[in-house]
Amino acid sequence: MANDYGSDKIRNVVLLGHSHDGKTTLAEAMLFASGSIARLGSPDQSTATMDFEPEEQKRKISINLGVGFVEHNGFKINILDAPGFFDFFGQVASGLRAAEGAVVVVGPTSQLAVGTEIAWEHCNHTSKPRIVVVNKLDKENADFYGAVAAMREALTPRPFPLHLPIGAEHDFRGIVDLLHLKAFVTSADGKGSEVPIPDDMQARVEEYRGQLIEAAAESDDSLLEKYLDAGTLDEEEIQRGLREGILEGKVAPVVCCSATKLLGVRTLLSTIAELMPRPEVEPEKPAKAFVFNTGGDQFGRVSYFKVVAGTVKADAHLPNLSRGGEERLAQIFFPRGKEHVAATEIRAGDIGAVTKLTHTLTGDTLGLKDGGPLPPLDLPGPAFSLAITPKARGDEEKISSGLARLSEEDPTLHVERSEETHQLVIAGPGDVHLDVTLEKLKRKYGVEATTAIPRVPYRETVHGQARAEGRHVKQSGGHGQYGICVIEVEPTARGEGFVWEDKIFGGSIPQNFRLSVQKGIVDTMSKGVVAGYPMVDVKVRLVDGKYHSVDSNDMAFQIAGSLAIRRGALDAGPVLLEPLVEATIRVPEKNLGDIMSDVNGRRGKILGTEPDDGYQNVKAMVPESEMLRFALDLRSITQGRGSFSKKFSHYEEMPAHLAKGIIDEFQKQHEAAS
Repeated sequence: MANDYGSDKIRNVVLLGHSHDGKTTLAEAMLFASGSIARLGSPDQSTATMDFEPEEQKRKISINLGVGFVEHNGFKINILDAPGFFDFFGQVASGLRAAEGAVVVVGPTSQLAVGTEIAWEHCNHTSKPRIVVVNKLDKENADFYGAVAAMREALTPRPFPLHLPIGAEHDFRGIVDLLHLKAFVTSADGKGSEVPIPDDMQARVEEYRGQLIEAAAESDDSLLEKYLDAGTLDEEEIQRGLREGILEGKVAPVVCCSATKLLGVRTLLSTIAELMPRPEVEPEKPAKAFVFNTGGDQFGRVSYFKVVAGTVKADAHLPNLSRGGEERLAQIFFPRGKEHVAATEIRAGDIGAVTKLTHTLTGDTLGLKDGGPLPPLDLPGPAFSLAITPKARGDEEKISSGLARLSEEDPTLHVERSEETHQLVIAGPGDVHLDVTLEKLKRKYGVEATTAIPRVPYRETVHGQARAEGRHVKQSGGHGQYGICVIEVEPTARGEGFVWEDKIFGGSIPQNFRLSVQKGIVDTMSKGVVAGYPMVDVKVRLVDGKYHSVDSNDMAFQIAGSLAIRRGALDAGPVLLEPLVEATIRVPEKNLGDIMSDVNGRRGKILGTEPDDGYQNVKAMVPESEMLRFALDLRSITQGRGSFSKKFSHYEEMPAHLAKGIIDEFQKQHEAAS
């Protein structure tokens, strides 16, 4: 039974790698080969167990973290199938957090894929032990030894073969297990049988087994001493040394596979059970669980959790240690794609799920207060943004509600209504991520939306001095409108904001109407004078004016103040201020020159570079308007290897020729509207 396993018999592994190298196909094969599912599905045919959301089936890529489990040789192996596409790193981070080990799936060629490098870096960054699977060895031009050589040249720790393939391309039919010195071939129905090691492979087997023994010996001083004395190790010692080396991140064994033909799949499961780490948990402590991911299915929102202490029982009431309140876990289950395998309890080290939690989100901790909440997920900030509006009039509330729910499921989706640009803006790791968000918004909440590049929150100011009169005089019988003011306008220091000076001497404008002038000026400045952006860093001096004892009133002087600041700002030389961001861009060393050139082309200033383990961290000051599509260009320049973060720094005056284009466009729209 799925809930009869202690933590020593549980293995939690995340499948990582380049998109289309076969992670989901391998997960499907593991489920089928273990008897967990009755039919072998396929992502290409939209029948895979793990990829069950319509957006995944439509695009034929994994978008969400697939969660399933198999039972094999007395072990329970929880499989976390992470997307390979760069935009869905949040799902990868969830999988890395819940798993103790990784299975890095690579293609069968000598060309090292970008996704393989990135997966390797994730494992190194999170100190994850790993096994490498060279998949699709039945394909034309498959080259197991070329793939191994490419990885050994570029990756640390250096991978080495644990299995060798029998046959190649369409003739790939089995494996040689170098640890146990056994050979297996697989028949058309996926069943394996042991056979003698082929004679023509004896020399290669001896060579690579020697490498295997050396790697095992180097992981343990006592084993190394015996190896140097005796020249070899026995099978139990090799396995112990390998396991220690894997756990310490010193070695990474490589196994052979064709997921579609079920070749090497059962052997992979055995290797995971033998060599991957057990969960580090506390079974005797009070129940505590970490919610590592949130998704949705036909039953509504699903919270996926890993039990880190004690046992979580059905119908348990557990406090949310991260945000307060209490949750009732009415029906808990073991997930297998969209299938729910009912559970009465889920023990420490295991993975389960529950629906309909009230306020618990990804990264929250449920449990008694012993030790407090666990650290939340470490996720990068958004890199790409879009302004979004509903297609149908009256759908504003539906779109806001739908986005709020989607952002609860996906912590990498940021939703903000900008007070400055008055736009609803969604942001995430990339354009594909936001496209998928819009598809989900339409499917789940019935709202279609249009998108645009977000407006940049520019500011207006002046760079000269001017004197201007604001005159609002209307008399047409009865009480009229009478307000006249004279102001002087000049710039202040950057960041000083609005400065008001009342320099009227005498009674040309009564005190209460002077405040009305100020109110009209402030209101107009907040809406912008020349381009529709707030005006800042301006000193306005009220120096003269006239009033009428009958026709003057508050509104007349507000209008006079508004007219005066408009004229004064135009005469004082209006300019636009643009926001600058401080960007930190991490790129491979070979792309450093290209990135520096790209940043310079965006009117950016390079502040410095710093080496970082084969990469360079570039710090730069760049106008925000030039960074709107940088995430897409960075991906193109670095083939997906680069990443960046940014934060607001300050405002600077925009070049006149660029500002003129924005001002002219606003004036044109303003005239058309009036």
